[in-house]
Amino acid sequence: MKLKITFVALFAFFFSSFAQDKSFDLLKEKTKTKILYDRVFGISNATQPKSKDLNSTYFLQVYHEIQRADFDNRLPKLEEIRKTATLASIKNQVPLAILITDFESISKENLDTKFTLNNSNQLALKKNTSIDFEAHSLNLIAPIVSKSKTNDVTFVLNSDLIFNTTSRVIATVYYSTENTIWQKIEQNQPFKVNFSAIENQELALKIQFTNGTSIIQSISLEKNNSYLAKNGLVTSSPMLASTITATIPYQGFGETAPALGQGDFEIFLDNLDGVLDKPIILIDGFDPGDTRNSTAIYQSLNYGTNQNFADDLRNQGFDIVILNFPNYTIPGTTTVIDGGADFIQRNAFTLVQLLNQINAQKVGVEKNVVIGPSMGGLISRYALRYMEMNNLNHDTRLYISFDAPHQGANVPIGFQHLFNYMAYGPLGNAAVQPVVDGLIKSAAARQMLVDHYEGHLQTGSAFEFNTAAATLLPTGAPNFRTAFQNELNTMGFPTLTRNVSIANGAGNGTMNYTPDFEVMNHTFNVTTSQRAIINLRFTPAANQTNQVSRFRGQQLVIAFWLTGYESAASSKSPTFTSGLDSAPGGRFDMTSFAGSLGTDPILTEFFDNLNADYFTFIPTWSSMAISGTNNLYAPVTASSVSPFVASSVPPINENHITFNTQNVAFALNEILNPPLTISNPELESIWVKNPFNNTIEINSNYALENVNITLTDMLGKRIYKINKQNITGSYTIPVSLNQGIYLLNIDNGKQNITKKLVKN
Repeated sequence: MKLKITFVALFAFFFSSFAQDKSFDLLKEKTKTKILYDRVFGISNATQPKSKDLNSTYFLQVYHEIQRADFDNRLPKLEEIRKTATLASIKNQVPLAILITDFESISKENLDTKFTLNNSNQLALKKNTSIDFEAHSLNLIAPIVSKSKTNDVTFVLNSDLIFNTTSRVIATVYYSTENTIWQKIEQNQPFKVNFSAIENQELALKIQFTNGTSIIQSISLEKNNSYLAKNGLVTSSPMLASTITATIPYQGFGETAPALGQGDFEIFLDNLDGVLDKPIILIDGFDPGDTRNSTAIYQSLNYGTNQNFADDLRNQGFDIVILNFPNYTIPGTTTVIDGGADFIQRNAFTLVQLLNQINAQKVGVEKNVVIGPSMGGLISRYALRYMEMNNLNHDTRLYISFDAPHQGANVPIGFQHLFNYMAYGPLGNAAVQPVVDGLIKSAAARQMLVDHYEGHLQTGSAFEFNTAAATLLPTGAPNFRTAFQNELNTMGFPTLTRNVSIANGAGNGTMNYTPDFEVMNHTFNVTTSQRAIINLRFTPAANQTNQVSRFRGQQLVIAFWLTGYESAASSKSPTFTSGLDSAPGGRFDMTSFAGSLGTDPILTEFFDNLNADYFTFIPTWSSMAISGTNNLYAPVTASSVSPFVASSVPPINENHITFNTQNVAFALNEILNPPLTISNPELESIWVKNPFNNTIEINSNYALENVNITLTDMLGKRIYKINKQNITGSYTIPVSLNQGIYLLNIDNGKQNITKKLVKN
C-alpha cells in the first residue's frame, strides 16, 4: 500500500511540477537560497554546470531556468536580456553577461521519503521531518549573442548584465586570448579582440572575487559566414555603400506611432563604362536578424559552375543596386526594428525612396529593372504600384518576381505548434524562443503565412491550440494576414511595367512528399529520467483531418514512464485542396536552416531526426499568383490565369530562391531583349520554356490565330518556319539542335515579338 500511495503522489507531483505554479510555495521558506531548481524543467542541467566553450545558447537557457526557479523574482525576465543583446548587435558589439547564484534541488531519495502532497496539490514536508536540500553554485560569464559579423569583435561587459543573488563580490574580470596575458575588463567599456589569426573564436575569461577565489571559463562565438562573405569574395568593390531612410512613414498593427523605414544599399557598377546608367535593383527578402549584408546577397546569385547572375549583367553593361533591410532603432527611442522581418509596407516605402534617389542620380534615359526575390517580390510589387497610384515616377520597365508569395507562404502548422510549445510552454527552451519571436511572430511572417499558429490558440493561452473542429482549417495571424492580402489584392500589380515571374515550384503538380507524411516520430532522452516524445505530420489530404503535432514530456518514476504534460495540434484541409505542406512549390531547406541555428543540442537532435529534408514554402500557385482556382496542387497550364505575361516554371520542385541555367537564361532574355511596346495582349501573354532541349514549347493564355513562327540561329540562318498557325493554349516545335542561342519570332500580321532561347 505504501508503494501505491508513493507512486500516486509522485505522479501527481510530477504532473504539476513542470508548470511554475503554486505547487512549491510551501517550500520557499525551507530553502536557504529561495531558488528551487525543481520548479522548472532543467534542460541545461544547471546542477552540473559547464566551464568550457560557454556560448549564448547555454548561458541564456541556464539564466532562463534560474530566473523562473527564483521564488523572489530577483532577476529580469529573459526578454529584457534579449532586448539588450539586440541593441548591442546594432552597434556591432558582443555583450558579455555574468550570473552568480546559488540554488537548491530535491534529491529523488528525499522526494520519496520526506514529502507529501496536501489537498491543494502542494508539495510539503511530512510532519516532524527536516531536510537539507542539495546545494549548487553557479559562476557563469558568457556572450549573449551567438555570432559575430567580423573577425574583429568588440566585446562589452555592461554593468546591467551582471546578475548576483549571493554574497560573493566580484573584484575584477579579465580576458585572455591564445598565448596572451590576462587583461582587465572595465565595465561598460568596449574592448576589441581580433580573431583573424585564431582558428576558433574562443576567449578565456576570469572572474576574481574579493574573498581571493576565482573562476576561469572559456567562451565561444560562431562566425556569421553570410556577413563574412564581404571579406574578399566579391572581386569588385561597390561604388557606394550607404544607408537610406524613407520619407513616407508607416504604422503597423500594434504599433503606437508611425516610423520611417531604413535600408542599406550598395551599387556595383558595370564592367564596361563604370557609369550608373542602366540600374538593376535587387531587393532582399525575408532575413530576420539581418544575417546577410548586400555583398553576401550578391554572392547568393551564384549558379552553375563559378557563374554569377550579377556578374553576367555587369558584363552586359548593367549596374547592380542591392537594397538590404538592417536592424535599426527608431530615432529618439530604444525601439528596435528588425528590417529583414518588418512590415512589408514600411520596407516598400524605403524602396520608393531608393528609386527616387537612383532616378535622380543615374545618367541617361535607360529605365530601371527591379528584381524581387522572395519577400522582396512583395516589397517591389507594393512599392511600384504605390508610386503609380500616387503619381510618383518609378521609371521602371521590367519587374521580375522571383518565387515571391503573392498569395501567401507556408510553414507547417505542426512545426509552429511544436516550436511555440517548446519555447513558451513548460519546457521554456530559450534556444527555440528566437525561432518563434524572430521568425514566426515577426510582422512579415504574420502578414505572409497562410496558416499561423496565433489563429489557432485557445483564448487566454500562449501555447495551447483550440481543439474545436471549426478552428482546424488554415487561418492567418489575426489582424495581419487578411488585412495585408486584401490591401495587396486591391492595389493589384504595377501597370506601367512588364511583369514576369520566376517560380521554384513545379508547374506539373509534382508534390513535396505527400499529404499526411510522417515527418517525425522520435524520443528525446533529455536525462536518464526525463524524456520528450515528438510526433509531427504534414497537413492532410483535401477534406481530411489529422494530428500534425504532439509533444509529451515524461518522467521515469519507479520504473514507469509517466506523462507529466502533453500538447497536441490537429489540422483540417479544405474540400478544394490538400494541405499546404506538400503542395508543389519552392522548398524550404531544413538542413540549411538547422545550420543557421547554432549548436543547441536539442535543436540539433531535432533536425537530425526529421524524416523530411524540406517542406513547401512558397506554393507554385502563390508564386504565379494564379486566380480562378484555390487548388494548390493544380498544374500550371496555358489556361491558368496569372497576371504575369511571361514565366519560368521548372518541372521539379527546387529549393526556394534557387538560381540555375534555366531561370537565369529567362531573366537575361527579359532584361537584354525587351519586347516592343505592343497593344495587343495576345502576343504579350506568350511565354516560352527556356532553356529548351529537344522541343520548343510556346504557351499563351489567349487563342492565337494566323501567326507566323520563325526560328533562326544568331547568324540569321533559318531553322524552322511555319505560317498561318493557330495556337490554342500551347504549341510544340520538335527540334534537334546543337547547344547555343537561337531567336524565336512570332508574328500575327500586325506586330511581332522575338524571344532569345538557349539550347541546353
